[in-house]
Amino acid sequence: MPELIFITALLLAGWTFAGYPALAVWLARRREKAPLPATVELADVTVIVAARNEAERIGARVTNLLESDYPAARLKILVIDDGSSDTTATAALVSEDPRVQVLRLPESLGKAAALNAGMHRVATPLTVFADARQAFSGNAVSALVSAFSDARVGVAAGHLVLPGNESSGLYWRIESALRHAESTLGWAHAASGAIYAIRTPLYQPMPEGLLLDDVWIPLQALKHGFRIVDAPDALAVEPQAVAPSAEFRRKLRTLVGNWQLMAAAPWLLNPWRNPVFFPWLSHKMARLLAPWALLAALIASMVSTTPWMRWALIAQLLAYTVATAALLAPRLARRVPLATAAGSFLLLNLAALLSLPRFLIRPDRSTLWKGRD
Repeated sequence: MPELIFITALLLAGWTFAGYPALAVWLARRREKAPLPATVELADVTVIVAARNEAERIGARVTNLLESDYPAARLKILVIDDGSSDTTATAALVSEDPRVQVLRLPESLGKAAALNAGMHRVATPLTVFADARQAFSGNAVSALVSAFSDARVGVAAGHLVLPGNESSGLYWRIESALRHAESTLGWAHAASGAIYAIRTPLYQPMPEGLLLDDVWIPLQALKHGFRIVDAPDALAVEPQAVAPSAEFRRKLRTLVGNWQLMAAAPWLLNPWRNPVFFPWLSHKMARLLAPWALLAALIASMVSTTPWMRWALIAQLLAYTVATAALLAPRLARRVPLATAAGSFLLLNLAALLSLPRFLIRPDRSTLWKGRD
């Protein structure tokens, strides 16, 4: 029995982290890509930034958006001040540009409620969602808008760039390749919250306290028969490397959000109602189950008396030791091949392991969204 548990658990983890990504990338490479039109109709666009206690950087963020190469007459910016206790609302208007508006909420309600309130103010056919932390590349808005030249596209997803962080960089390179493959195959079901755009009429209000707007909003487009596509030239750049502790909190919040999303939208688990059930199961759900499979494999190895299982136990303990050491001594880990990647892998799966109990125990999940995280 321990041997069967070990093999089953290993197959699940292998499919999650290697099998499914490899299959998606392979299938995507075999599919011809239709060329984009030479000319793209430029629509009016509103960029929404939900912020809380961001007085120190919201001015620079707004300036960055105003410097976009998108036609100035067609670009609007809406900053939603989610009940800040500082001067975020005032700082957002420092440019005195009439294209910039601020909606100040009287109290902090969380990102979902802030976006719901802000979308009532949007009158443009396209909406771009952005965070206060990153900076857009000059062509980001144009690159997102170009994706909507295809009438079947409901959401365009840009790319988040994490410079100076080797572990996160490797994770995001793999994740970006997978998302691009899913886009090519029509399997895409999410975006990066730092940079994505939608057809405004497709927006559906989110339940208050929902954590993953960048999954909820694209899924609503899917339900209405539209596609989610990758816009690799639209970049949101993180200004500095993310500390492991902050990276862990962000991953935990995202993974808790996946459990929360399934509770709010149970149709995701129904293969007859979810148009992207297979990629959702293989990408999102499997990521939540994989750490439990790895834990089961470790326990099975410990209780088994089979000789080859003893070697499997030694290999697992060695791998976890290297990964733990990489997290505790990141500079030293850079000298050991794959050690940093092992540390990032351990961090991701530890966050996934803790996400279910965190979701079940903590009743007020809206506090997991913080303006400066």
